[in-house]
Amino acid sequence: MVWVVSIAGCLGILFLLLLVWGFLHLRQSQRQALDEIRRIEISDIPSLARECIKVFDRKLGIQLDLDDCEDAAQKLDDALQDRAKIKDSFARDDFYWYFVKPVGACLGELLRRHARHEWRKQPREAPSMEVRLKEGHFEAFPFEKVIKQVQGGQPGDIVAYVEFARALEQVEPDVPGERDDRE
Repeated sequence: MVWVVSIAGCLGILFLLLLVWGFLHLRQSQRQALDEIRRIEISDIPSLARECIKVFDRKLGIQLDLDDCEDAAQKLDDALQDRAKIKDSFARDDFYWYFVKPVGACLGELLRRHARHEWRKQPREAPSMEVRLKEGHFEAFPFEKVIKQVQGGQPGDIVAYVEFARALEQVEPDVPGERDDRE
């Protein structure tokens, strides 16, 4: 009976160690992903988006057409549901979470093309997006959105993200020097 308790205790400790190792590995990978996206320059984004389209085609068998916003958003959303497959398709020996860069660029390009968002870059920050509105502005963070999606996003979150950004297009843009006749 003592040997059963000893084996159970050892298995419990082993399970706990694996859990702790997995958690630490996940945190380290996420930290690396955040560090890497901070290094992206706006000039890198078109080539990263093209890379996303090519990998989706060659490795996942998915045709992404950035001119078809709804279809592309749905395909990105669907692909991000299979976290292991998307990570493996883009993985590099030194950076398993590399997918965040091309997929985030592709997501941002959807917003740029279909929702009037513009890329911007602050020193030591990841590129983000902004759309100017009559009553202020709205910011979007496509690279961070991809990270959050694989951490625990639900099906449909990427589609909703894109649709919300497109809905902002219904709001009048902030055009300098243009008078607001409603006042």
